[in-house]
Amino acid sequence: MQAEQCKCLRDGKWCELEATQLVPGDIVEVRMGDCVPADMRVMDVKSISLQAGQAALTGESVSVQKNDK
Repeated sequence: MQAEQCKCLRDGKWCELEATQLVPGDIVEVRMGDCVPADMRVMDVKSISLQAGQAALTGESVSVQKNDK
């Protein structure tokens, strides 16, 4: 399931934006429990670990560990 809205950095300010308005190069903040609004590249993880549930894409029943490398 994809998020309908997201927190995006535009013109140096964080704003709430419809996910359909995202463009390549946008910086999006994703917090624990959020649905990811688009296909994105992880640039920074401010946590010990990052896991993503990908059941809708891959059929895997467990979350998958992600990293910023």
